[in-house]
Amino acid sequence: MVNQPQFLVTWRSHNYAPSWYAGKILATRGSWVDVSFDLIDGGKIVDISKNKVRWYVNDDLRRNEDDGLGIKNFYFGVDDLARDDIFVQVVIVDYGDQQIGKIITIPLANPEVVIDAPYSNSRLPSGTNMFKAYPYFFDIRDLSKLSFDWMVNNRSTNGSFTSADTLKLNIDNLAPSGFEINIQALIKNLADEFEFASESVKLEVR
Repeated sequence: MVNQPQFLVTWRSHNYAPSWYAGKILATRGSWVDVSFDLIDGGKIVDISKNKVRWYVNDDLRRNEDDGLGIKNFYFGVDDLARDDIFVQVVIVDYGDQQIGKIITIPLANPEVVIDAPYSNSRLPSGTNMFKAYPYFFDIRDLSKLSFDWMVNNRSTNGSFTSADTLKLNIDNLAPSGFEINIQALIKNLADEFEFASESVKLEVR
C-alpha cells in the first residue's frame, strides 16, 4: 500500500489564559484563530509554494489561489453568533494528479473563571484568607480589559486585596465552626457585555 501524504495541522486562538497555563487555549465566539499546516510525504516536508491551496470554514471558502499560491497559514475570526464547533478544511487542488485535503475540528468554548481556594477539606481558618480568580478564554490581551466582582454569601464586597482579581476575606474568631461561606467571582469583558463568566465555591469555618 502506497503511503498517502499527511497533513500536519496546528491551530491556536488569541484568547487569554494565565501565563502558566499549559493546556490548549480554546476559541470562543468573536475570537481570532490561527491555523497552519505542513504537508508530509515520504517522511519529508513538501514544498507547496507552487500549489493551489484553498481554505474553508464550515464549508465557506475563505482563501484560495486568487490570494496567492502555497498558502500554509490562515487567520480567521469566529462568528459572534457561532454555537457549534468550527470545521476548518484545507485543500490542495493540484497535488500531482490528485486533490488532497484535511478537515480539523476547532472546539468552541465559553469563557471560564476558576477560584483558587487552597484550603484543605474546604475548611476556612479564622483570620485572613486569600482567594484569587483566574480567567480563561476571554477575548482580551491582558487583565486590565476585565472587571472583577466578588460576592460573599450573596452580598457584594469591596474586600479586594492588591488587585481586583484577589479577594481578602477576614474570618472573625467568634464565627461558629461549620458556618457556611459561599464565595462567588463574576468576571466581565469591559469591551463586550456578552462575554462573562462566574464561579462559586462553598467553604465552612473550622
